[in-house]
Amino acid sequence: MKGLLIKDIKIIISQKKFFIMAIFLAAVFAWTTEDVTFSASYIVLLLSMLTLTTLSYDEANGGMLFLLTLPATRKTYVKSKYTFAVLNLVFASVFAFALCYVFAMVKGTALPLDDVISSIMGIMVAMGIMLSVTIPLELKYGAEKGRIAMLACIAVIVVLGIGVYKLLTEVIKVDVEGILLKLLERLPAVGNGLEILIVGVLLVILLLIFFVSYCVSGKIIKKKEF
Repeated sequence: MKGLLIKDIKIIISQKKFFIMAIFLAAVFAWTTEDVTFSASYIVLLLSMLTLTTLSYDEANGGMLFLLTLPATRKTYVKSKYTFAVLNLVFASVFAFALCYVFAMVKGTALPLDDVISSIMGIMVAMGIMLSVTIPLELKYGAEKGRIAMLACIAVIVVLGIGVYKLLTEVIKVDVEGILLKLLERLPAVGNGLEILIVGVLLVILLLIFFVSYCVSGKIIKKKEF
């Protein structure tokens, strides 16, 4: 698995222009909007997508046939992808936080620590869920069809969400916003370690989703013919 991880890391390193452009755009957003939280989310979003880039490279020009001739099983390949995805998410989050800290120092402003951390954690969980759905789809259908399938799934979820909301508010006449506001008012105030608890719960949920996705991907690649 170590060799597969090194391969993916070298693929990412080869994308130097992408890194430079991402940092430049993040710096522009941070400077013009005076909001480093958006730049933090933007960095995590872009860097986490690089995991899918490695899948595309593996598939290109019959690359999977070559990889499977190496002393590495299909299970090892899947394990390396998910290990790389987790490491990439952690690196992207730390890198985004470091950039925000530098931006704040250069501008001479205080870093909104709580906002930056919550923003990074939110996009980290969101991208982790997205990768958990996309990796199995790309392994089953290929890079292009997998991404189309992912977009179709997102579209279905959005349409169902809007449909349920319209049904509750316009047909059944349920005050959804009022119920949500009451629930939020009953939540304890943030503090006394509540932030750490929320972060911990989110990370545990993300790891569980990754594990389920890993099991699904293992079954997919075991049956797939290249």
